Amino acid sequence: MSPDEIILAKILKGLKEVKLEAILVGNTACAIQGVPVMTLDIDFFVRDTQLNRKKITQFAKNLNLFVLRLNNALSETIRTENKDMIVDFVFRMGSKQTFEKVKARSLRIKIGKFYCLVACLEDVLLAKKEANRPKDRAVIKIIEDTIKIRNTLKNKKL
Repeated sequence: MSPDEIILAKILKGLKEVKLEAILVGNTACAIQGVPVMTLDIDFFVRDTQLNRKKITQFAKNLNLFVLRLNNALSETIRTENKDMIVDFVFRMGSKQTFEKVKARSLRIKIGKFYCLVACLEDVLLAKKEANRPKDRAVIKIIEDTIKIRNTLKNKKL
């Protein structure tokens, strides 16, 4: 396994230990699906419940991560981090995407000993277009091109 996969497997183990259902999103979800992008953090989409917020706190404690923005009721992201990793938990992926819809279209990908729900490229692309931040705009064309190539290859196999 690559160093990135080792870190992701450690995170997945931590999520499993606290029984937090989470979907990998953002550039990490893209990279796992072959999009040539890089990122400094690992983003997970979770339902915004008090129980999930407690699970995130326990996850962070178990992995020796600091928790940022946890007490801000208006925050849509909780960041957990230490010198080795940054794990963000997002409670919203744009105005049109619910957790259930993203989960239904997610892929189940094995990382080490663990399985990870990974948002499909189309859902990540939609969220990045809606967010419209400079860092999202920078990767939109790369994601779109990857989707086109993937679809072309699928059609040739048929």
